[in-house]
Amino acid sequence: MTPTTEVQRLITTRTAVRQEILVNPGNRYIEYVSASGAMIRLPNVIREFDPSWEDVPAPAADTVIIKRDGTLYAVGTAAKTMKGKSAFDKGKLSMMQDSVFAALEPSYGQSILRVENLKIAVPDIRNGDAIAQSQKLQGTFEYTRNGQDVITTIAKVTLIEEATAAYNYGVKNELYQWLDAINGVIDFGGGTSSGRLYSPDGLMLREASITLPGTNQLAQMIQARLLKETSTSADLSAIMDGIESSSYQIGRNGASFVTHFASARDIWLDDIRSKAISQWNPYLNDLGEVLLVGGSATLATSLEERTKGRFKVANQPQDITILGMAL
Repeated sequence: MTPTTEVQRLITTRTAVRQEILVNPGNRYIEYVSASGAMIRLPNVIREFDPSWEDVPAPAADTVIIKRDGTLYAVGTAAKTMKGKSAFDKGKLSMMQDSVFAALEPSYGQSILRVENLKIAVPDIRNGDAIAQSQKLQGTFEYTRNGQDVITTIAKVTLIEEATAAYNYGVKNELYQWLDAINGVIDFGGGTSSGRLYSPDGLMLREASITLPGTNQLAQMIQARLLKETSTSADLSAIMDGIESSSYQIGRNGASFVTHFASARDIWLDDIRSKAISQWNPYLNDLGEVLLVGGSATLATSLEERTKGRFKVANQPQDITILGMAL
């Protein structure tokens, strides 16, 4: 081997190694940081295809095509449009083994990838299903990603608690006024929301960990009102899409729920607030601020107003978890 080819080999090996990949597989979206450093957000929906009789969508900015172990599937917008399996319905942990491969992207021009540490955000790092699913992602895998054959080795998988990542980001970026107080995070999720409190030295107070209603419950409340009004049961995912887009409508031409949204949202937020205050009662005298994060946190502006900013919506609430994972 000549000195020139040896240098080329070393450069190729170095660019094939990523020290860490950050993935936040949520109930609505899967977020990850690409090989180029861009933040990618795809609908966390998977649709399998049989190319012998059906057309397969082309890769796009919002759709990744994976072929692995004889199964061809899409992750992202095309999968959602074609009514694939949604993490919202099937559970993000059960789909994690497949959805995470969308994030396993080698550097440009590479066909091999070594990941020293695959970091995955989960609601609770002690959850048995989360641990079991993450262990299955450690090892070497051969697959095709957007038409490119890839061999990936994952040396280690680390689970990171979603709320803790957000808390660390909040501390790092001075989002809490009183670092000598107990501070908290409420992460608004699709299935459930999670509440966590942290001591002034950053230790999670496990006995204060709580599970709260997610936007799924808000969608169910609106669904019940629409059922009474139209005698038709609306799809929960479509209701959540209407909330996210602020159209407050089912699809493009479906029923409008704009007259029901505000009242349902206020009842939902009251439920979250009362449950949080009830379970956090022993800590209220020492409580500083609670950061509201997650894709639906912007729905909680009235909660911020009612608590005079002690419960406050973070900037970039959708991305704060994955940003905190990088710290």
